[in-house]
Order: sequence, then C-alpha cells, then structure tokens
Amino acid sequence: MTVGLFVLIARKIDFADIGERLIAADILLLTLAVGIIFLQVVLNAERWRRLLFLDGVRAPYAISFRYYLEAMFFNQALPGAVGGDVLRVYRIRRWCDGLGQAVNSVILDRLTGLFSLCVLIALGLPLLVSRIGDTGLIPALAMIAGLGGIGLVGLVLIARMSENGRGGKLRGAIIRFARMADRMIRRPSQSIPILALAVLTQVLSVTVAYISARGLSLEVSFTDCLIVIPTTILVATLPVSLGGWGVREGAMASGFALIGLDPTGGVALSVVLGLQLVVVGLIGGAVWLLGGAVRVSEEAEAEAEAAVFREGE
Repeated sequence: MTVGLFVLIARKIDFADIGERLIAADILLLTLAVGIIFLQVVLNAERWRRLLFLDGVRAPYAISFRYYLEAMFFNQALPGAVGGDVLRVYRIRRWCDGLGQAVNSVILDRLTGLFSLCVLIALGLPLLVSRIGDTGLIPALAMIAGLGGIGLVGLVLIARMSENGRGGKLRGAIIRFARMADRMIRRPSQSIPILALAVLTQVLSVTVAYISARGLSLEVSFTDCLIVIPTTILVATLPVSLGGWGVREGAMASGFALIGLDPTGGVALSVVLGLQLVVVGLIGGAVWLLGGAVRVSEEAEAEAEAAVFREGE
C-alpha cells in the first residue's frame, strides 16, 4: 500500500525539486524540530501516566516514558500506530490489574489525542473557510462533533447503568472503559491537565511542521500549518500504510493545494517530518534493544511493585 501511494503521488509531484530542497535544507532548524518531537514524547508519556493513575495504576513516569519512546520505534514498522500501541499494552500490563486495564489506558490515550486534534481542526476551520470561501465544511464539522457528543453520552450512560446493576449483558472491557471515561468527566481536576497536555502536544506538532518548513525554505506561515497539519496527522493514523508513509504525503500535498500552496513543497515537508519521526523512533528502538537483557527481571519487579500498590489501596 505504501509503495502504491507513492507511485500515485509521483505522477503529479516533481521529486527532483524535493531532492534539491532536502539537500539545501537548514540542518539546525530540522534538528531543532527533532528536539521538539522528543519533547512531545516527554509530554505524551506524562499524559499516559496520568490516565493510568486515573484508573488506579501507579506506574512511575520513568516506565511510561520508556514504553512510549519504545513505541515510537514500532510505530514506524506497522500500519498507523498499531505497532506502538500493541507494545505499550504488552509492556504496561505488568502494572495493571489485567490486560483489559492496559488496553483501556492506551485506547483512552488515543482518544484524548484524537480530541486534541479535533480541537485544532476546529480552530483552523474558520481560517480555512476564509482562505477558500467554502462554508460547506461547517455543517460537516458540526455533524462530526455531534456524533462525538453522542458517543460520549453513550459511554457515560453505560457506566452509570452498570453501577446501578442495570447493565444487562454489558460487561467486561466495554463497561470498564466506559467507567474510566466517566471518571474523567467526574474529576475535572485530573482530566483537565490530561486534555491540556494533549492539546499542547498537537500545538507542538504544528510548531514542528512550521520550523521544518522554514528549514526547507518554504513560504509557509504558522497559520498555514495550523490549517493543514492536524488533518494530515489524523489521516496518517489510518492503518493503511507503514508508519503513515504515502498517506501522510498525499494528505499534505492535498492540503497545500487546497490553500493555494505548492503541493510539491507539501510532499517535501511531509518526507522531512516522516524522517524526523524515524530518527526519534530509532532512539526508541535502541532503548528497547539495549534493555532486552534486563527486560525479564524488570517485568518481574514491576509485577511485585504493582502488587504492593494494589494491596495498599
């Protein structure tokens, strides 16, 4: 699928121009962007740790950070972010009360990331409408928001029904996940920092794209990136290509063309963003490989420590 998507893109994009831009790129700016991506991992790990804590899992930050960094490596090897999510579930399960709790933490982490993307897309929509003069996008956004609200209400109802013994056959992972989502709503002092971290992480994604665009000498503003990048990230998470390659480039080219920018520059920027993710992913891969010798003892220690935490509750 990845190769096929690149073949389709190559028919309309000047890859010679992309190569020239990459050769002449400002390495310092691109390195700065890599540093910001690493900062995103730091913030994402803290967000995940807080979500785990919200469900009674007392995993230390060093654990959530390590597992998140390792997941960056596996995200490059499998479609979408499936590989990294599977690794996080497998690694954190030692700290959880069953596999379902580990799965729920990763799913809710993904949903908070999706929420933050929707926030930025909503912020960029008026800018897009003013740029292209098409107001037909507004009803579409309202419909998406409405469906999201219906889903949220459904989760809350499942949680409340199960608490009152009226859940019927709604058991297991669905009920537990619904309760966790309901807990976030009931505890704003804990949920607001989690959502703030999610939004901040996505703002940093826009910042990374803007800095990288300047490094490629593209005539792109921060506003342009705010319009294009959140939607591109959302599309790239679809599990149809390895590490989002091909899908991300197509979405970026389309986004640039939509707002009147050079789509070739969009593909060049997308390639650079992909390579920057690979750099951070390789760091995560090194951490995972170098930790192989102590992984068994670490997991045994995690089981013992998690058991102590559960006994103390």
